Formats: sequence, structure tokens, C-alpha cells
Amino acid sequence: MRRSLPAVTVVAVLVLSGCGIPDETGVTEIGTGPSTGISAGDNDTPVAEATRGTTKDRTQFIRNYLEAAAGDYDTALERVKGFMTQSLANQFKPPSAPKVIRLTDTPLEDLDEGTVAVSYEVIGTLAKNGVLEPVEPSKGTYTFHVSEVAGEAGLFVAEAPDVLLLSEDALSEKYVERTIYFWNTERTTLVPDVRYMSRNLPEEQEPNTVLSWLVAGPSPWLRDAVEALPEGTATIGKVPAIADGRLQIELTAQAVPAKGAAEAMERLRNQLQWSLRPAQYEFLNVKIGHQQEHEYTATNYYTSNVAHRLALSPERFVVYDGKIVRVAKSTNETERIPAIPAAANKDVRFGALHSSATHIFAAVVSGRDDALRVGAAQFDQDATLQTVTGLPAGRGQPVWAITPDKTTEGAVGLILANGRLHSFGAQGGAAQAVPLPGVTGKISAFSVAPDGHRLALVVDGRLYRATLTVTGDGVELSVPEQLRPPLEAVTAVAFSSESWLNVAGSRRGRGSIIQVSVDGAREGPNPVEIGSGVINYLTAYPSNPQTNEYHSNSVSFTIGAVAYDVLAKAESIGVNDLADPPAQPPAGKIPTAPFFLN
Repeated sequence: MRRSLPAVTVVAVLVLSGCGIPDETGVTEIGTGPSTGISAGDNDTPVAEATRGTTKDRTQFIRNYLEAAAGDYDTALERVKGFMTQSLANQFKPPSAPKVIRLTDTPLEDLDEGTVAVSYEVIGTLAKNGVLEPVEPSKGTYTFHVSEVAGEAGLFVAEAPDVLLLSEDALSEKYVERTIYFWNTERTTLVPDVRYMSRNLPEEQEPNTVLSWLVAGPSPWLRDAVEALPEGTATIGKVPAIADGRLQIELTAQAVPAKGAAEAMERLRNQLQWSLRPAQYEFLNVKIGHQQEHEYTATNYYTSNVAHRLALSPERFVVYDGKIVRVAKSTNETERIPAIPAAANKDVRFGALHSSATHIFAAVVSGRDDALRVGAAQFDQDATLQTVTGLPAGRGQPVWAITPDKTTEGAVGLILANGRLHSFGAQGGAAQAVPLPGVTGKISAFSVAPDGHRLALVVDGRLYRATLTVTGDGVELSVPEQLRPPLEAVTAVAFSSESWLNVAGSRRGRGSIIQVSVDGAREGPNPVEIGSGVINYLTAYPSNPQTNEYHSNSVSFTIGAVAYDVLAKAESIGVNDLADPPAQPPAGKIPTAPFFLN
């Protein structure tokens, strides 16, 4: 049976039964994730701006000061100077890009000195194009002198560091995440690029802002993996407000090269339609130079983003007694294991399954000889698994990153072995070590985004992001950028959507799973507190971007070999949670190594 992956209109929540987590682990329930402040369509209501006279409380006054740079980029300096004494404002000449900081403690007021001290951690800088760019990690304390001025009402900042500052809270409250898209260099799928748009931007100006971002090109960290618009592409005039359900865009002739014009026009309109979400229109009219105007409906672009294939509820698997088995109450729970022959489904330690539009790609790591065997087959057929050679010992969970349609050639899988990343193809053969440029240390975990070209990695307890490209020399990673989630050490990571991550690690000496934006700037609500347990593996089935949800409803992890689910609540996965549990379970055997058909 071919597995259909329908267009998503609602989010289904899967509730599992389970054995329950032992009391000593201290795992608590998880909420529904970071929907407030980042869902599409949240940009309708402007956010009120605090001014210098809003409060007489000095610590709140400084919190308000740390929000002043939010909003229109070109007037940020003017708003910040509005909090200052005239003397300070005259000499205040900071760099134009606000530095985004996370407050690591409550601001401390010193009444004798007239100061407020703010302990901080730098997250990154916010550029005019809406890109939050991570910077070298640093922590410290900023001290602000707060005073009154004779003859003037309210408080003033009399001394401050010579930098525009923006708090993490201001980023969350005064901006909405917007995702624009660029084609990968193979032109097989669109790759997401997260930006921040001011909530106070008038709705009719949003398409102009999105187009300006597209024309300016991708975020720096994505440039190796995606294709910018052709040189010379520009908008002609302003995009008029949507009228009679019609959005009209006019671009210069360079936007569509003469060679392969029909294919280029199709790619462009798909890129525009994904990037313009959630604009409400029935028809998109695009005019290129002096050509005839093209008209498109508002819904016929989904297939250009492979993430649209993500199902409402996934097919779920664990390894039990050396075999890959299905989990109860999940999609297709009564069907056979796809692609993996029954004779090959034994002595398994880890497994991975990934679906393209035409094939199922499989990978298994043996518990007996640590061998990695891989293959692919069309739906409802078994693959012939071939051995991957040249891997060091200590192999972890395999992951399929790129799975082409209509062919198995060009597929890319990834696996950790002895702390290094290696790639393999669907036909087996020699593995290739994938260098990690610019970063030293051992990789302990990684996750691949639905697009197959963005990675999150854990290296020596630190979280990074990078891009994956395939060249004539093989698989390559870009120089990783370190992210700064609010954790003391990171142990595991998994993409929960196109733009958010589930990250496991320690905080205040206790294990936690938190939700973090893909730039590390924002934390979602409702962390999972694990207690003394250390999460050594984390997996999630990402949400479909058509749901406008930024969290996953299907998250699993392991502490040691014990597998757990995080759905409505966290539960260990027991034998009774298997789709076909044995009548007499063998002693000492437990479900482990959970994964999804991606």
C-alpha cells in the first residue's frame, strides 16, 4: 500500500498509554509548546511601546529601555535616545544592529549608587533584514545609571553602554517569526530562512518587507546550501494592498532568466507563495518585466516544500528484543515493517526509515557486529540491504538526510561513529567522513531538518547549527555557528518543526528538555524536567508547516536504554505499548531506540 501524506489542516494529538516514569526520575508533564507569539497571523494587533514616562520603578524602567530598540529599524536609535539625558544622547553613537541579550538574573538596583545592574548573556545581533545572527558567546553585567533631571518628569538613563540593546523578552513580545524560503542548490526543495518582523508593521506593508528580504538574499549561514534570486532582481514599485482577494507583484526582468524561463518562473512563484504565508489572498498575480502577467491560486504551491509531506500523526517504531516493531495507537500500527525484509529484522540495535514520494529508505545497525546496512525500495516492496564499510566502532542512530524522488541515487544518510559524522548512500559501500570545519571536539548528537540541508549538532555539550551540501567531493558541512540555549550543557537535539528545536541538557543541575528557536534566541514554554536522568538520545516528528504550529506533538527520548514518550505527558514505553506485544515477554527485554518514519 502506498502511504499517502495528506495536506494538513489540523494538529492531531496522540495520547499513549505507558508504564509511567519511575518517581526518582522526576519527569513532569509538557505543555503544547511555543504557539504564543510566533504563529502565523499573530501580527494583527500592534504592541504598545513603553516610553520613558511609563514607570517610576527603576528596574522596570531599565527593562523598558531594553525594549526601546524593538520596532522600526531606522528609528530605533531615536527611540532609545528618548530614554536618555540630553548629555548622554548627544554622545551615544552605537553600531546600528541591536545586540540581543538574555537576562540571566533579575536586574539589581543599588539605591546608594543610583544604578541598575543587568546580568546578561549575548544571543546575537538583529539585522535590518530580520536575521538574528549568532555571535561569539559572552556573558557579563551592564550597569546603567538612572537619575532624575531638574524640571523634568520621570526617570532618565544618565550612563549606559555604547550599544543598542534588545532583551530576549522584547524579541518575543514585539516581533513575530516569519519564514521565507530559498531553493536548495539542487532545486529540489525550498529551504526555510527564519526572520523577525515587527508586530507594529502595518499589514499592507508585509509583502513589501518579505520581498525586500528575498531580494537581499539568504541568511549568511544558509548561503552555501541555497540559491539566491538572480542578480538584478528587484521589485518594481510598491506591492499594493490585497484587493478583491488578489495580491499583485511586479519584478524586474532579471528575476526570470531567459534560459529555462518556464521552469524558473515556476520555482519563483512557489518561492513567493511559501514566503508570503500567511497573507490572505485568493490569487497571486506576478508580472516579470514587460511579460504578460501570470496568475496563480493561493493553494497550488505546497509540493515545492518537502515538509508539506509530514503527516498529522507519524508511524512510530522502537527496537524490542533485537527487532524493529511498531508502537500501538500510531499510524499503520497493524502493517508490516516497511522496506526491511523479515530476515534482516533481527539483532537490530538502531533503525531508521524515511519516505520519499516514491521510495522507502531503510538503515539498520546490528547489535552483533555493529554493522550498518542500508537500502531502499518502492512502497510495499522489500529493500536489499547492503553493508556500509569503513566506519569506526561506536556507531549511533542512523538518519536519512536526503531521499530523492523516483530514484535511490543521490540519497544521503548520516551516522555518528566514534564522535565523528559519516555519510553513506542507499547502495551501501564505503562511508565518507564528514569534516566539521572550525570546531574541535566530539559530536555526541545531531538532527536533520525536514529540508535535509540544515543540521543541529551537539559538540562537547555545546549546540551548533550548520548546513549540509553535496558536491563533487562528497558531503560537506558549513562552518557551524554556536547557539546559546538556556542550558548549562546540551546532550541531545531534534528538529520539532522547520524553525524550532527540542534540546535536552542540564539546567540548575537537573535534566531538562526545552524548545528553542533554530537561531537559539527564543525559548518555548513548558520545559520537561527530567530530574537526575541524562537524556542520551532525542527524536521528534516535525510539525507540518501548513499547520502553523512550531512544536512537535510526537517526541521520544532515551535515558540509558529506556525509551520514553513526551506527548500529553511523559511516559516510559513499555511492552504493553507495542502494537503486537508478546504473550510472554522475555525477561530483561525493554523497548528502546524509538524513531519515526520521516
